[in-house]
Amino acid sequence: MLESRPVYERPGYRTLIGRIRNNVRTYIRKQIELPKQEIAEIIKANLNAAKWFGIALAFVFLALIAFAVFVIGLIAIWLPLWASALIALVLFGAIAALLGYGGYKRLDLRGPTRSIQSIKETVRWAKARVLGRNAS
Repeated sequence: MLESRPVYERPGYRTLIGRIRNNVRTYIRKQIELPKQEIAEIIKANLNAAKWFGIALAFVFLALIAFAVFVIGLIAIWLPLWASALIALVLFGAIAALLGYGGYKRLDLRGPTRSIQSIKETVRWAKARVLGRNAS
């Protein structure tokens, strides 16, 4: 005698629990993936600002090394040596401040807002489900 399988077979508790476990694992993996991706985007955006800070720092060193003696000597033709050194210091400081300000304006400091919002929504949904309210 040949037994035929029913058209619709109801899965057992073991199968359902296994599916739930796999779904929870997948969900947790995705929840961990989102902050990683968002932080990578933030770092990528801030690399541009870091480049500007690096350029500003390079110009500070170049200015101090290459032009300090020349400018001080040039100004020293008309003013005393100490006054020409002070003027050169102010000039190099102003250039460094302008370049540093350019890097600061491009800096983007923020946390992973999308991830935080997603976790808050998940917690609200889970609380609503546990307390028996609608998950809206």
